[in-house]
Formats: sequence, structure tokens, C-alpha cells
Amino acid sequence: MAPPQQPQQPTIPNASDDPFAAMNAMAAVGTVQRAPEIVIVNDGKPVENVGQSGASGTIVKIAVPAAIALIVGVAVGKIGTSASSYNEGLRGARAILGDKGTPSTVAMLKKTLSDIDNLLDEAKTKNGFRPNLEVDKQLKELAAKLDVKTDLVFRAKQNSLDAALSGEIYKFYAGIAEVKDMLDFHNKAATFDDLSLKKGKEAADAATAQDGPLAGQYKYGVMVQAPTDTDKVDFGAKIVEIAGVYCGSSNNPVAKCPDGEYPSGFAYRNEPGGNATKGDLVTQGSDNVPTKKVLMLLPNGVREALIKGTEPAVSEVYYTRRLRTLYDRIHGKAGQDGKATGGLLDDGNKLETRLQTEAKKSNRFSFFM
Repeated sequence: MAPPQQPQQPTIPNASDDPFAAMNAMAAVGTVQRAPEIVIVNDGKPVENVGQSGASGTIVKIAVPAAIALIVGVAVGKIGTSASSYNEGLRGARAILGDKGTPSTVAMLKKTLSDIDNLLDEAKTKNGFRPNLEVDKQLKELAAKLDVKTDLVFRAKQNSLDAALSGEIYKFYAGIAEVKDMLDFHNKAATFDDLSLKKGKEAADAATAQDGPLAGQYKYGVMVQAPTDTDKVDFGAKIVEIAGVYCGSSNNPVAKCPDGEYPSGFAYRNEPGGNATKGDLVTQGSDNVPTKKVLMLLPNGVREALIKGTEPAVSEVYYTRRLRTLYDRIHGKAGQDGKATGGLLDDGNKLETRLQTEAKKSNRFSFFM
């Protein structure tokens, strides 16, 4: 279809040639075009409420989906955070448990405690925790393995672990620090004790008979004396030095008799370097102890202190006490059933079992993994 034809517009003269004719032509053109119509509708509402109604509807359409999205986002965020925290706790449990070759882990620390326990148990069985240089050397080596890197424990996000398990972890590592301090103190004290004990050993070796019927025993004894009608002496006992033996009818003491010959008497001195006196050595008896007879000194702490000196004897007492205390802390004390409980090694076994249970659990899905 052909578009409707527009009415032909009148020609407007040049204003420079005829300004009045140009003005009349322009007025005629404006009269031909119709002015736009405006239709007014009365809906009963004030004019100012018309725009407000449309804006409110738009806001409602936007706000409702946004609120729903916010609620869903918060819920998903909480679930994801909880799962992430749970997974972090599992990683922390696995890191703290570790293996026997990784320093500062529960597995390696428990193995070191077990090695110390076995060493002390052997020392207790053999000589009752008496001073031993080889034991001290091994204790120094084992103490170095108890150095704990605390950042491993705190980096493990223990706030993500169970409160009871976290408490057991702190308790175990605090016990490790305590045992480490006890070992360090013993090793330092043992350095000074070794010097004192060395002097005591030299004194004991000098007081020990190297040959003869008393070989391996201290060459000191006790002579009991009592007054008689012919001998007005004080009643009591003297510590004497056994200076040798008499063989056959000889009156000269020697270190030992020829093979197959038993001593006929023992020489003893009342004063260091003094003249020897012939006497009898008594090794058996009943309720009545004969006088003017030499009795051997039985082993006890006082005898050791007399022979070795006071300082070595005191060092040995404290040495033994330190090892016994360390043993009780690690091994625990035996109960009525004979089983040791309450030791740090027992705590380590329980903690290792709990950490192994935690480490075997599976991770949870999380957006923050």
C-alpha cells in the first residue's frame, strides 16, 4: 500500500527580500499542524501516590528473592564452616599423631619414653639404680629426642578437636616437658657426681684386697674386745685393717699362702702403717661373739661411706633417688594388682589410641576444603 500523501507546504519567501511575506507564510504553516491532545483520567488517587505505588512494587520484587538468597547463603556458609572446621581437626589429629620417625609427634615421643623406661628398668634390675656411666650416656642421647616443637601442637588447630582429646594432648606434652627437665637436671648433676664417684671408686679399689683369701673384699674388719682378769681393756669393737695372712708356723705375714695351704692366722693393724698383730678371722658364729677375733664388715651404706668418703656416698644416694623418681614418673607406680598405672607412658598409649581413631575418620564435604 502506498503511504498517505502529505499536504503540500506553502513556500516561505526569503526574509531578506520580503520580511513581512516570510512572517505571514510561517504563521500559515503553524496554523495547519494540530496541537497534541492530552487525555486526563481520574482514578481517585492523589497525584503524589501514583509514582510511589510503582516503586514499592519494584522494591518488593527485588527484596524477597534477595532475602531468600541471603538465608540460603548463611545456612550454606555455616554448614561449610562446620565441615571445614571438622576437617581441620582431623588434619590436626593426624599431624600430632605422626609416626615414629617424625620429631615432636606423639608416636615418636611415646617410643622414646618406652626406650627410657626399658633402660631404667634394666638399671633397676641389675644394680638398683646405682651410678652407671653407660646409663648416663644413653639418657643424654634419649633426652635430646624429647625436644618438642610447640608450633606443631598449636598449629594443629586443636580448637577443632574434641575438648577432652585436646585436654589429653596438652596433658601429655606437659608431661613430656616435665620428664625432659628431669633428665636435663639429672644429666647436669651426674656430671659432678661422676667426678665425686670416681674418687670414691678409687678409694674403694684401694681398700679392696686384690689377692689372697679375701680377694675382691674390703681389707677391713672389726675386732671385738672385752676386759678379763688379766687384760684390763675397754669393752667394745675396733675397726682394723687386715694386712695379710700367716702361713704354717711362720710369724711373717704375706699376701697369700702357697697353693693348697690354708692360712694359720690373719695379720691386722690398729693404726695405719702400724705393726701387724696376729689374730683369727671369724666368718661363722652363734649368739656369742668371741673376743680378740676379727670379723668381716658386711655391706651397707655406712660401710661404703666410711670406705669411699662422705661426698661420694651422698652423690650416690641422690643419683639413685633421681633415677627412681624418673622411673616412677614414666613407668608409673605398681598398684595392688602389681600393674603400674599413672605413668606418662600409660598416658601416651591412651592418647595414641584416641588419635588413631580420629585419624581414621573420613573428611566431610565443604566448599572451604
